[in-house]
Amino acid sequence: MTGTDTLARPATARADGELPYPVRQFTPAHADLKNGAGVPASLASEHYVEALARVVYVWGHPLVNTVGRTSTWELMEGHGPGMAMGLFPGCPKNWMGYVDDYLPAQQRKVVTPNNDTIYGACFADLGEEPVVIQTPQDVPEGHYWTIQIVDAFTTVTHQLGSASRTPAGKFLWVGPEWHGETPQGFVEVLRSPTNIGVAMARSFASRTPEGKARARAVLNQMGALPLSADKPGRHQFDCEASARNKVYPEGLNAAILAADPDLLRNRPVHGETFWDDLERALDANPLVGPDDAPMAAQARTLIDLRKADQRWKALLDRAALTADAELYEGARYDQVGVDAGNGWQRQENGGAWKTDWYGRALAAVIYIYVNDYHEAIYFIRGTDAKGELLQGRYRYTMRFEKDQLPPVDRTTGGFWSLTMYDRDYFMTPSSPNARHNIGTVNLDADELKFGEDGSLTLVLSRDEPEDAEGKANWLPAPDDQFALLLRTYVPTEPLLNGSYKLPEVKRSG
Repeated sequence: MTGTDTLARPATARADGELPYPVRQFTPAHADLKNGAGVPASLASEHYVEALARVVYVWGHPLVNTVGRTSTWELMEGHGPGMAMGLFPGCPKNWMGYVDDYLPAQQRKVVTPNNDTIYGACFADLGEEPVVIQTPQDVPEGHYWTIQIVDAFTTVTHQLGSASRTPAGKFLWVGPEWHGETPQGFVEVLRSPTNIGVAMARSFASRTPEGKARARAVLNQMGALPLSADKPGRHQFDCEASARNKVYPEGLNAAILAADPDLLRNRPVHGETFWDDLERALDANPLVGPDDAPMAAQARTLIDLRKADQRWKALLDRAALTADAELYEGARYDQVGVDAGNGWQRQENGGAWKTDWYGRALAAVIYIYVNDYHEAIYFIRGTDAKGELLQGRYRYTMRFEKDQLPPVDRTTGGFWSLTMYDRDYFMTPSSPNARHNIGTVNLDADELKFGEDGSLTLVLSRDEPEDAEGKANWLPAPDDQFALLLRTYVPTEPLLNGSYKLPEVKRSG
């Protein structure tokens, strides 16, 4: 994006303190006409404001969600990159923090993490200064890596990585008010339509010591740091040192979290505080891209209206509470997305949301910061072939016919992975066979058993199968309701155009 893709800040209150015209117009000129003649105009205003408020909540949910996650800046300040709360990548502002292994299955903070890559994460304030993004130089042939960059609304603005054959080097990530040319020594300037942005690094890791060492070696060449901290030449990062640097807020430690992981189950967006949180988020991002600018203006009008009168405040607060409850209750794997064949669903525009504010909000609830769909397609489901909710006490099978495994581009590191989640979209804390997902990594390790006809049948259940093939192909399920997410990284054309269909999930016992 270029600097011309953002719109100017809207007008605020006049110098004499009078509210802006868009706010004042919601009060009818003669609402007190006798015989109730002014009531229809008042009701029209109220109904319009209420409807608009519900849409603004959906539009603004991902923004509030992202800005709320920058609270780790304060936690990590003075500690350097590390693991916030000992669980996930944390960083001071404009730096990247890392883990050095899969995210722990026991954690109850980050929903739907993958169990295929090792992560790095940078939450940036590009309004403060640009950020240097470094891509890896020494990457084994066929190894998957990516640095996904999103704006404050979770829309993917840049997707660097093996799939796009991004060259090694430094990129300058800048905000909407930065002006200049590509500095010497940088490959390119990456423009963000918002001040707040997120860069997520991923490096594929098999489950062997050698595979994880390879993933770390690539991840250690990938990173982000403030421009003021840059120096000539390449930087060497250290994901293992970052993982050892576990930082906890006062009153919390590893032992307390181990005893009660649910302490961190705190929703990132709350209807009760939405309007105040949205105002802070917009203040941090006074400029937004063209797909969000019209709604940002509407949001600011409602924020001013809420301050103008207690009656409007009550109406807007109620609208936010209602929209909040409905979004969280409706954003379920058995509901989100459209039919992708054989009972699976997908969001066809994942990561490339444009003005699909509703789809973007749904994604922010169930799997925030999904990659651009050209990079990875996410297939989800919460029901079996008969439309019944998936339950761990039953046995289900997925049968891939010969040569019908998900078609990903292995030459650029592509892989597929079926991950098991509980009803709240976390991994089960423990697994009897140490599996939380199944896919390419198991194929590469020669762990799966194919039928005599070349088919592959996966078994999904709480109870371990008794037969040898079932044991080899078993993905353990929790006792209760569960959900499935099948990731296809570097999808090929049959996945992109929808002609490839995943097999059904059939209850067999």
